[in-house]
Amino acid sequence: MPESPAPEPKNILPEIRSFVANWFRDGKEEGLEDDTPLVTSGMVDSAGVIEVVEFLEKQFRVSVSASDVSLSNCNTLRSLTQLVKSRLSS
Repeated sequence: MPESPAPEPKNILPEIRSFVANWFRDGKEEGLEDDTPLVTSGMVDSAGVIEVVEFLEKQFRVSVSASDVSLSNCNTLRSLTQLVKSRLSS
């Protein structure tokens, strides 16, 4: 099977927002801004971070190492997007 093309960078943040809204907010995207705290607000707990990381790896075909899983990389949609972009470029 041919490999599908890499995701468009402009689509990464909206796809992460949609996933977080569906898994952790009953599908509600309103109020879920790029810099809304996910972990420190309690919206996403440690098990939820694992769910998000698994989504990133599957959806964007990236590898996220244990050292990547940190508050600075996983607390906002913006930081998750930057993590994916950095993994796509490496």
